[in-house]
Amino acid sequence: MNSVVQYYEIIDEASRFSRNSRKIEFLTSTHVISSLLPSHAKILDVGAGPGAYSFYYAERHHDVTSIDLTPKHIEQINKESEEKHLALNAYVGNATNLSRFESETFDFVMCFGPLYHIIDSNERDKCIKECLRVLKSGGHLAIAYLSKYAVIPMLATREKTFIRNSVIDKVINQGIIIDGDQDCFWTDAYFTSPEDIETLMMNYGVSTIDHVGTDGISHTIQEYIDALSDEEFHSWMDYHFLTCREKSILGLSTHGLYICKKTNGHQ
Repeated sequence: MNSVVQYYEIIDEASRFSRNSRKIEFLTSTHVISSLLPSHAKILDVGAGPGAYSFYYAERHHDVTSIDLTPKHIEQINKESEEKHLALNAYVGNATNLSRFESETFDFVMCFGPLYHIIDSNERDKCIKECLRVLKSGGHLAIAYLSKYAVIPMLATREKTFIRNSVIDKVINQGIIIDGDQDCFWTDAYFTSPEDIETLMMNYGVSTIDHVGTDGISHTIQEYIDALSDEEFHSWMDYHFLTCREKSILGLSTHGLYICKKTNGHQ
């Protein structure tokens, strides 16, 4: 995971939701999750980045704990939470090992970044098991993933030099790209499909609660979404909320969000 940490140490992840085309993911995720949260919920934000979701829910009087692999992000969270006088706990840590937390501690676990940067299937299994372990029975786990069906169309509009058969094979058939490889257009990344994420999660004995495409096609047509007026963007969001669960186009959303409930009989 060193390459992933190095990548996020360099980029300005805090500005990710600054443009309309990018904040659709945030607006959709919070819209869906907020309807499921009990009041004053204990939330664990796994792979919190610089804390966009952590701060959103801490400012709404939830008890939020953040964990991230990148030290810079945790420093940013601690500095901002101190400035805002928020009781937000943040730690450097790996999503595959949440041993600092007792089992059945949190009402809601958000795992919004780790899964799509873990290229080893055994490590992904550890991540999911750890998220479920620290979740209370009856609590909810929200997992973000990257859809393999959305990647190539997005590359065609931004990095067309990567539109070649070797890249398509790695994204569609292998589902991973590895930092340093000639076909790597990002950093270590794992891509899956809406169908496969549902099948995967059924192995953990959870109940599916919701499944949405959080940004639709906004990444692929970002320049057009960013050019919308406020009124036009509001209408676009109305369209997006009407269609973000439509199974026939779910995989065209770059980010997907799968939400499940931990059953009382979960092991």
